[in-house]
Amino acid sequence: MIPTATPKILKLVRLGNPVLRMDTKRLTRTEIVSDKIRNLVANMRHTIEEESYGVGMSAPQVGESLAISIIAIKPTPNRPELKRFDKTLFNAEIIETYGRRVGMWEGCASVGSGDDILYAKVPRYKKVRVAYLDETGQRRIEVLDGFVAHVAQHEIDHLSGVMLVDRVRDKSTFMMGDEYKKRIVNSRA
Repeated sequence: MIPTATPKILKLVRLGNPVLRMDTKRLTRTEIVSDKIRNLVANMRHTIEEESYGVGMSAPQVGESLAISIIAIKPTPNRPELKRFDKTLFNAEIIETYGRRVGMWEGCASVGSGDDILYAKVPRYKKVRVAYLDETGQRRIEVLDGFVAHVAQHEIDHLSGVMLVDRVRDKSTFMMGDEYKKRIVNSRA
């Protein structure tokens, strides 16, 4: 997908903005391949990369109530073992889950920034089957597992107005970014 304009950094909306709690508009194939949506996706990707906003983003996080999620996983200093996974999902939905939910640490750029991002242990399925439209508007079904499945569930939740704070079972795991780095990230080293 080639954007038609120079990508720009988008401003993220934060918890409390009504767009983060809405059900998003599903897109038609014609809309997916339109210049407007291609440019939005290019801007979202550029924002993730330039601002180092984690491993994914959904359109509601940039104020657009559209069913678009980007998963952009790459190795990081905190998680050097991660394998690169890069995909844009339109109208994504989880159509099957496998096994039981397992808690994994999670943060969200719409719930803070820098050391003020809120983290918590969020239970997610280790493996999910996802149906979505790709960047050409073709329907795809894919089984995702491990960290990719975890990120996909987080991003797909955004399409239904669900935030990580809604999924946390053990409220004692909530912590701010500076504490997360001290207590969790540094304990992995």
